[in-house]
Parts: sequence; C-alpha cells; structure tokens
Amino acid sequence: MEVDGTRQSASGLEWKLHPLVLINISDHHTRTRANTPGATAPGVPAPAVMGCLLGSQSGRSVDIRNSFEVRYAAGPDGTLDIDITYLLKKQEQYKQVFKNLDVVGWYATGAAITEGHRLAHRKISEVVESPVFLLLDPAVDHTRKDLPVSLYETELHLSPETGAPGMVFVKSPYSIETSDAERIGVDQVGRGTGWVGCVGGGVCVCTLSAQLVSLHSAIKMLLERLRVIHGAMGKVAGADGAAAEAAYPHSLLRQVSSLVHSLPACNTDAFNREYLTEYNDTLLTLYLASMRRGTHAANEMVDKFCLAYDKAGR
Repeated sequence: MEVDGTRQSASGLEWKLHPLVLINISDHHTRTRANTPGATAPGVPAPAVMGCLLGSQSGRSVDIRNSFEVRYAAGPDGTLDIDITYLLKKQEQYKQVFKNLDVVGWYATGAAITEGHRLAHRKISEVVESPVFLLLDPAVDHTRKDLPVSLYETELHLSPETGAPGMVFVKSPYSIETSDAERIGVDQVGRGTGWVGCVGGGVCVCTLSAQLVSLHSAIKMLLERLRVIHGAMGKVAGADGAAAEAAYPHSLLRQVSSLVHSLPACNTDAFNREYLTEYNDTLLTLYLASMRRGTHAANEMVDKFCLAYDKAGR
C-alpha cells in the first residue's frame, strides 16, 4: 500500500473533525510520553500511540466526534500488532452509550506513514469497512501555520511502475466542526494550559504553571506576614510567662482582632453539616466504584464459566 501525495480523494465525502478528537489524541500522546522511561530526554523519538475514531455519517458528510485508545504491540521490524479483541470490546462498550456513533477509522502519531501503519490499516480494514486514517505529527514546528493533522483514505489505483492495481493512501480534505459546548471546553483548555513561552534553561511553562506559581507566592507572603504578627504578639504577651518585651499596642491589637474576626468561622453547625455531607458523598462514590469493579470482575468470571461449560457440553 503506497502513499500518493499528489492526488486528492475522489470519494466525495465531506469530513468534519471535532476538537475533542484532537484533544484526546494529544492527551494520549502526552500521557504515553510522560509514562515511558527516557521518552522525555532530548533527541529521543516520542513513542507512537494508536486509537480508533468514532463518528456518524449523514449522506456524504461524516462527523468525527470522538475517539478511544487501542492496544498494540510493536515488533522489532516496525510492524504493529493491534489487539483486535480489545478493539471490538471497546467498540461494543461505546456503542451501548453512544448508539449513533460508529468506528469510522483510526489514528496514529508520527511524521509520515510507515510500513507499520500500512499493515495496521489492513488489519483494521478486516473489522471496519473503508476506515479513514488520521495521522498527527507530534513534533513542534513554530513556523507551521496549519494543524499537524492529515486525513487519508484508501483508493484503488494502478501502479505507475508495474501497472498492477493496488490500494494507495490519498489525502482527504477536512474541516474543523465545533459545537457550542466544544467551544467552551476548548476555550477553558486553552486558558488553563496554554503555553506562554520558555524560561531560562529552555524549560517551557504554561499559564496553569504561572497561576500555580503566583498562588504559591501569595500564600508564602501571607505566611511570612502571619509569622511577623505572631512574633509581635509573643513579644507583647511574653513567652512562657516571661515579662513583655514591648509596650501594649492597643491600636495594633484592635486591627489584629478585627482581622481574626473577619475570617470565616469553621467550627459551626452549618459548616459541620456541609463538610459531613461532602465527606459522605465522596465515600459513597468510592463504595459505588468498588462495587462496580467487583460486579465487573464477577461478570467476567461468569462469562468465562459459561464459555467453558458450553464447550464442555459440546
């Protein structure tokens, strides 16, 4: 399966890509790179990630709305062995929740299509009819003006060398489609984790880190001022019954008393009720999660028992 970069897809399909898909792929790549030992070192290529694309088709328009990750094993020769059983199980689970979404293709990260991608595409084509392939380049290029995302379809073309027919990857044009809820989510993500530049040593920081640093500085300054006030009050009252080292400042004590009384009182019945309610809700959530995990394990055990019993009966 070759790549024809000079042709555009002739299928006539209109592909609409939603921001949630790009966020999911970026998050998948970031988590895999952060959890892989040595992957964050300079000059080390980032580990590839793979997953499936979920969408719906209406006429000639296809909306790619969501995605999920898939397991795979990379061989020494660059082949990608996809866990089809896991893929089908995840597809069934998503179909139970999102009944109008089907698997329309798959995604991977990398700078270009490799032989491993071609073999993986053939394997996915066995369970998904005419899948589309989304390739995201994780390399940072500040001079690039468009998104590092390419969408490929497969078409039957004659080889210019041998004249034999074969499947080739051809690029498909796409557009970014967003809903109101997605616009709000993308705006919050952009404000919370947007990059603001690099500091000394080439370490990049984001707005979230800047907010946490400013919050830490404010708390540190507040702590220092409270220590100063506590030290001044200790000198006025005298430590361990000793004589006071400073005169009794009535105006300063009135200001300190006013400041202390302006703080919210935590030892009240309303606070205790609210705290216990949130605490019980958290415990209930944990208990429900534990019960769900136990039920899931029991369900898998029953399925295995039924499968073994059916085979034994035959």
